[in-house]
Amino acid sequence: MNGFMMNCNLNITSIMRHALMLHADQKIVSFKSDGQSLHQYTYKQAFKRVSQFAHVLDVLHVEQFAKVGTLAWNTYQHMELHYSIPCSGRIYHTINPKLLPEQIKQIICDARNEVLLIEPENIVLVESFYDEISAFVKHFIILGDIQPELKATFSFQFYEELIQVQPDTYDWQDIPEQQASGLCYTSGTTGQPKGVLYSHRSTVLHALIMSMVEVVGLHSASVMMPMVPLYHISAWDMPFNAMLCGAKLVWPNQFVGQADKMVALMQSQDVDISMAVPTIWTSIKDYLQQNPNIQLKLKRAISGGSSAALSLIKSMQELGIQLENGWGMTETSSLGAINQTQLIQENFDEQSIKCGRPVFGMQMQLRHHDGSLVEHDGIREGVLEIRGHTVVQQYINTPIEDKQTQNQWLDTGDIATIDSKGYMHITDRAKDMIKSGGEWISSVEVENAAMGNQKVQEAAVIAIAHPKWGERPLLVLVAKDNQIVSHEEMTDYLSDHLHKWALPSATMIVKEIPHTPTGKISKKQLREQYQNYFSN
Repeated sequence: MNGFMMNCNLNITSIMRHALMLHADQKIVSFKSDGQSLHQYTYKQAFKRVSQFAHVLDVLHVEQFAKVGTLAWNTYQHMELHYSIPCSGRIYHTINPKLLPEQIKQIICDARNEVLLIEPENIVLVESFYDEISAFVKHFIILGDIQPELKATFSFQFYEELIQVQPDTYDWQDIPEQQASGLCYTSGTTGQPKGVLYSHRSTVLHALIMSMVEVVGLHSASVMMPMVPLYHISAWDMPFNAMLCGAKLVWPNQFVGQADKMVALMQSQDVDISMAVPTIWTSIKDYLQQNPNIQLKLKRAISGGSSAALSLIKSMQELGIQLENGWGMTETSSLGAINQTQLIQENFDEQSIKCGRPVFGMQMQLRHHDGSLVEHDGIREGVLEIRGHTVVQQYINTPIEDKQTQNQWLDTGDIATIDSKGYMHITDRAKDMIKSGGEWISSVEVENAAMGNQKVQEAAVIAIAHPKWGERPLLVLVAKDNQIVSHEEMTDYLSDHLHKWALPSATMIVKEIPHTPTGKISKKQLREQYQNYFSN
């Protein structure tokens, strides 16, 4: 027997209606392309423009369920597309412009985008593979300001020209909640990128889950500045979660890597919560330490992509900022676990570097290599498997028999522990574990220990083939202020934190460690660069 309650579709349009009803005058602020001037408007003004572009899609005869791709930065225009496209029955598809051109072409061809919306800076990129996509991409639309002098080898129209002649109201339909809403491809660090197709239901549920106090917990007095890119899981769901909660939004455009600009923007807009990868938080921490007179209202800094080291967490604490590790995947609609450090009651040093506790609806289990389940005692490790309301079941354009889930559990490829209080801790990626002389070494454990050295700016540990031990860890690090750091100095320091067999066999000092387009350390590149280090 079913209950006698109304059945209303959980669709993104319902977020828009709620935000307009309660928070129409809330502000949205964006850096413009010059990195200095600001664009400011209200939710009400934003949703008028959302309606206008929905009309544009109709006028251009863009089919229902068509995939509308974006090669765009963190701007108010890109945010608008997260509503106009899915709420009019199409599918928004955020594409990472910083991937290799061949990968971007492969993603666009796999998705068969009917429309591409492009920042002016990415025109040359699109030109490089235009011939391969021209058969199915029917419309190219340029974001940013109208620039009459702008040229390209393909025909295009300006976003601002298109919307200005359209009505600012739209007859929004009640879209079925299971209908596809958005598409995002994995970063392709372990193979070809794979497409995750979100539904209206999964998107709304995730926005609601993120609203919980022990997750992100925004409200109408919050000022959120997402420094994670909109092309990466929609800036961790912020166009939906922040506007559902009525928070002020601050968009940094493409200038996230410039700490001085980010701090100035935070200061001018009274930002009190932000999200970024650890490398960005490290640069902001360094800038604040070098400029101690700067006062920010920033209280919470959520870090993802990889775990923030204890040294970074404590340095941010000293600056009055609570740095929280979070964990998620493209496959989990962004955050799947979060570690609010103010909730830690004991063993702070050990607990704060963990990914945290799963959000509502996220089930986690650990599986041993022999197939048995691993006890959640915080000690024993296993492959992390997950399932939940916002977890992918199958990748786009993938035969059902090839899907990654087994008995409705997704194999994440992470090696992890889970303790009795539910705190999950990733000890390594399965492919990054180092097997040396019969002992397993966690590259993450060595990296975290190395980051505690005051001379170390950034560290990465990779497995390199060794003639005697099978594999040995190679430590690659960036030193602070170009200081001299010897291998002996690092092993002496690390010997207080690691087993003898886990000490790296060599240390490489580099000016810069390569990163993936989503801000993670690219161990794939490091392995290729140093693969013969111990055999020479």
